[in-house]
Amino acid sequence: MTDHHNGPTLVRDDALTNELRAIVAPPGDQGYWETLEQRIMARIERAQEDGRWWALSERAYRLGMIAAGLILIVAGSVYLRSRAVETRMAFESVIETPGMDQPVFARRNALDERPATMRAATGH
Repeated sequence: MTDHHNGPTLVRDDALTNELRAIVAPPGDQGYWETLEQRIMARIERAQEDGRWWALSERAYRLGMIAAGLILIVAGSVYLRSRAVETRMAFESVIETPGMDQPVFARRNALDERPATMRAATGH
């Protein structure tokens, strides 16, 4: 066995490179850019006539509101979940736990935890 790990070898392909450059190259004639500018300016002028060139379309507004609502729902559920975990951990740190020498036969129900909490809080 050798310690040499040969990876893929890179081969220069000038024909492919030239074809790809031709595909992604911007148009060379000046007429394209002038026509593009005229189309953009015409659309801006039409929007300014309506007085709402800066406004979002109804579809974009609706999608934004839906996304904001979903984000609020997710953030709220994560917040409530974290609060529930913190509350449970705080509660479990206060309740009595059996010693290591005592066997645990069953988990306490919710009614048995309240006196244990009171004893831990008051010391009686």
